[in-house]
Amino acid sequence: MPQPNILIILTDQLRRQALSCYGDTNLQTPNIDALANSGARFANSYSTYPICVPARFTMITGQYAHTRQIPGINWRMSPTERTLADEFNEAGYDTAYVGKWHLYGGSGPPLMKRPVPRDHQGRWHKWLGFEFRNSHFDSVYFEDDDPTPRPLEPYQTDGCFSVAMDYLRDRPQPEKPFCCVVSVEPPHPPYEAPAELEEKWLQRDLDLPPNFMVSSEQENSRINNVRQVSQDDREAVLRQRQIYYAMVKNMDQNVGRMNAFLKEQRLDESTIIVFLSDHGELGGAHGLRNKQLPYEESAGIPLIASGAGIPAGRVIDEPTCTEDFFPTLCGLAGISPRDNLPGEDLSPLIRGEKDHLNRDGVMLE
Repeated sequence: MPQPNILIILTDQLRRQALSCYGDTNLQTPNIDALANSGARFANSYSTYPICVPARFTMITGQYAHTRQIPGINWRMSPTERTLADEFNEAGYDTAYVGKWHLYGGSGPPLMKRPVPRDHQGRWHKWLGFEFRNSHFDSVYFEDDDPTPRPLEPYQTDGCFSVAMDYLRDRPQPEKPFCCVVSVEPPHPPYEAPAELEEKWLQRDLDLPPNFMVSSEQENSRINNVRQVSQDDREAVLRQRQIYYAMVKNMDQNVGRMNAFLKEQRLDESTIIVFLSDHGELGGAHGLRNKQLPYEESAGIPLIASGAGIPAGRVIDEPTCTEDFFPTLCGLAGISPRDNLPGEDLSPLIRGEKDHLNRDGVMLE
């Protein structure tokens, strides 16, 4: 079998419980569900260190974040790290990165429209990315080493998918297999979605989980800077949950656009799509917001693989972690990573060649 194309759809702050294929009753995500039904869905995939920068570092390098003493989000990855792009480049792939990177360091508005220098882009052949934005209707990206900001319109998720499809349609070496990452911020805050979806979801009542609660001022007043839900802001948190679903729905629509594009370009039978997230979101569960704690809502993430050579309808219960992503993406392409890595190659599970891993569980930190 020829080397398959690998398309990685990386969402930000998407808890797996917010998809209908993982049992959410508040919405339907038919396009993401179709990926799961036509391929393999991991029921117990976890973000080892559930906050943006460490999770992304591990996905891009395969290394534990603690080996680089990553404190949280204000950290810059060394350009000497061996990356996923290095593995695919050396295997003859055309590699491209589209969207949020968040490995160049720093935070705050002054850095949101700053380009990532070419030597800090992880050696992806084609760069159509940005460090981070946190403003979904005012996002830009940069091409290669050009410092000119280019708008992602009308909404960041829509824009990133359009940029990726334009690149894949017109890439200069179509005879080569591709590895392309499409990395979008939604449903990461700010809570904002296209007007039609936002209006529709703000009119809906939600089925709340049993552990959605309001915390008193006396209990758990400080837990690792994760904001608590008070009685005063209960309505605000409910509104955020509504818009969060609107953002997820928009993501599902874009997955549908991508599926249609791959079929139109006759790439669907030669492409493996891997759908995942860097971490989840608490959203009022346990009386808490945000992420970075080892609760199911924060650490539990979707992991779905579908496409060329993958049997349909597999649901895999084995616990998995962020360290597994790098070797698995390589394994799906038939690549053996150069270095020894702490994670497991899940591709034999995905293809039905194995039914379990030889480990007791996964680590969270």
